[in-house]
Amino acid sequence: MPLKSAGKKPAPQCTVCKVVAILTITFSSDLKIRLRHTLAAVITVLCCSVTGAGAETTEAQRANDLLVQQRALYADAIELIRKGKRQRVTQIRNQLVDYPLYPYLVYADLAANMHYSRKSDISQYLDNYAGSVKAQHLRKRWLDYLARRTYWTTFMAFYDPDEASVKHQCQYQLARYYGDPKDPAQPARRAQALDAALELWNIEQSQPSECDKLFSRLQAENKISQSLVWERFNKALLNHEYQLARYLQRSLTSQRYQALSQLYYEVDRNPASISEFGQSAQNSREELQIIRHGLIHLARKDSHAALKQWSRYQQTHEFSHSDRSDIVTAIIKGLFEQGFAAIADTYFVDHLQLLNDTLDGSLVEWRIRRALEKRDWPAVQLWLKRLPKQRQTSSVWRYWTIRSMQSDPTTTRDPAITELTASLAKERDFYGFLASDMLDREYSLNHNPITINQQQLAAIEAIPAMARARELYFHGDTLDANREWNQASANFNYEEWLASAMVSGKWQWHSKAIASLGRARYWDDIELRFPLAYAADIDKAAQATGIENYLLFALARQESAFESSATSSAGARGLMQVMPATAKSTARKYKIPYRKRSQLLDAKTNIAIASRYYQELLARYSGNRIAATAAYNAGPYRVDQWLKNSDGQLPFDIWIEVIPYRETRSYVRNVLMYSIIYSRKLGAEPPMVLRDETYRLL
Repeated sequence: MPLKSAGKKPAPQCTVCKVVAILTITFSSDLKIRLRHTLAAVITVLCCSVTGAGAETTEAQRANDLLVQQRALYADAIELIRKGKRQRVTQIRNQLVDYPLYPYLVYADLAANMHYSRKSDISQYLDNYAGSVKAQHLRKRWLDYLARRTYWTTFMAFYDPDEASVKHQCQYQLARYYGDPKDPAQPARRAQALDAALELWNIEQSQPSECDKLFSRLQAENKISQSLVWERFNKALLNHEYQLARYLQRSLTSQRYQALSQLYYEVDRNPASISEFGQSAQNSREELQIIRHGLIHLARKDSHAALKQWSRYQQTHEFSHSDRSDIVTAIIKGLFEQGFAAIADTYFVDHLQLLNDTLDGSLVEWRIRRALEKRDWPAVQLWLKRLPKQRQTSSVWRYWTIRSMQSDPTTTRDPAITELTASLAKERDFYGFLASDMLDREYSLNHNPITINQQQLAAIEAIPAMARARELYFHGDTLDANREWNQASANFNYEEWLASAMVSGKWQWHSKAIASLGRARYWDDIELRFPLAYAADIDKAAQATGIENYLLFALARQESAFESSATSSAGARGLMQVMPATAKSTARKYKIPYRKRSQLLDAKTNIAIASRYYQELLARYSGNRIAATAAYNAGPYRVDQWLKNSDGQLPFDIWIEVIPYRETRSYVRNVLMYSIIYSRKLGAEPPMVLRDETYRLL
């Protein structure tokens, strides 16, 4: 049965106010702005005077009507500022003093005309809204303006170290460095500036160009030692920042460091050359770094050679606990992948304590998955027992304990299997649902809604930053909305996180409701965690593609938590995280109106394109949702390779478990699990894994 909704209907809106609000928006063009102001001024009077059938307007209705008016006026004011018509904004500003986004309006006015802004206006804003998101933004814009004009004294006066970006840190230290030559304290200030500059310089990545002048002062005053250049060179190589590494190598002018850098590059290109290195056994830090790098790389190509060299170097050099763990891990994986499983396992057992201490069982988990891939059930059982105790209790390894006992002829009749399975079936997760399938039981959703009193909810809504977040979200400014939310919630306690989840659910800001419950570590409110958001668009897409709507809900929930403005680091956009290139080709094929990538932030367009792409993946894999879902995340090319490597011999659960990418492995599990939750909310009762999916393709 569908779960009952915990949400409430919004308060009804004054009819006249609705009409007037529509009119004000309709006439909000630049040519009719005065009409806009006139209408805005009488909205409250109209809304409060209408009696209709004799019903009296409630205080809540009046507040809502005023909010509608303010939202429309704010949108007009921002548009006027964008067009550079500041003089027309003043009249509107006076009507928005009590609107939550009034600070944003003032900010927009100041930022758009920075060269006309007075220092006193900037200072007043920073004082009035100290610590706010827009105060931070204004300070950054103002510092950029001052730096471009080299107004260093004023720059230093407005600089705040707690809010400073790297480029502003560099500019501040440069200002301190030059300072006032007549000031008796200037020599000490200069020395402090150089010390701070050195910290900014010594990282593994290139810094902004604004730091170049400061770093040139470091070089001019010989503050960058050869050892410091080496440390940064090492960091750059380890992070594959080869351009920076080559740049730094030119600064290694001493004969010793020149020789070491050449050896480092040689070992990086040809790890076997590590056998000719370190004969002097100087045991220097630089030597240890090169040896570690070389052995890890060598293990991937020739694990036996790496093991031999590692035995030698342990006798002559003193490695840290972490370095030993990294090298041993690389050798074990190399031995195993190169066909020397028995030697790898023996070596693994010999170093089990070291590896579990440093890696918290992750390498043992890797070994279990390798055993699953070969369906070596005795090995699975053996390595399960070698997991740290806290890892053994997780649902994933409880499930594989059950499966290994079922599949091993020596334990297949163990009566403990039923008890273990029944216990796991109580869990609401992928493995708990698999356990339910084993017992032919209905899945345990364990729905337990949170209960928060109205006072707690009102307290959250009354936080100024939270009110601003709500309005920004309404206006589509999700970036600043998230910033305000994060600032407001920075010090929330458990009850406040729960209340914020309820508030955001009320606002239809589903991603924040989900995130808030996550911060509270409260997982049992199924209504809030799995909302039926964008239902009309998803239902339409389901009808067009033949894909079950609960599966599309599950995809959207996993991809973006229903955040229509979501953008990944790789460039995927919108609810179901579509790449622009994929969107272009899919839209063209199915005649979906699509011209530019910004349209992917429109929920209707995004869902239509994403669902069609998923339909194509389903067709590619003969309707197998497991393979299609994996391909949606990792790409069909990789999935084709994984299917080829498995040669169609792996059961579906093992195939999922041995997916090489942790992200994709988790992704597939979540989508399948979420599909069950959504199907039950929608009144459907399919199994998590269809019968055909247990053997088709996999």
